[in-house]
Amino acid sequence: MSKNTKRSPEEKMEIVLEGLQNDNISETCRKHGIYESQFYQWKKRLIGSASKVFRNKKKKDPEKEKLKDEVDKLKKTLVEQTCELQILKKNDK
Repeated sequence: MSKNTKRSPEEKMEIVLEGLQNDNISETCRKHGIYESQFYQWKKRLIGSASKVFRNKKKKDPEKEKLKDEVDKLKKTLVEQTCELQILKKNDK
């Protein structure tokens, strides 16, 4: 029954969702040429990874935070240098 076809993750997800929506797994599997056991493996993987979708994304990347701090420091330095330059130009006149 199963075609030796590599399916993309998107195709697998669509098949699983289709099977869950129409509530007839056997029909969905026949339509797509896969075994029911394959369907249930995909379903298990899809549901198992669902928590990643809803996981809080507030974990901070230490390297990204370090770079942000460096950018802030450089901006502050640039402002200070610009102010000093303006003061020197005024005093030069």
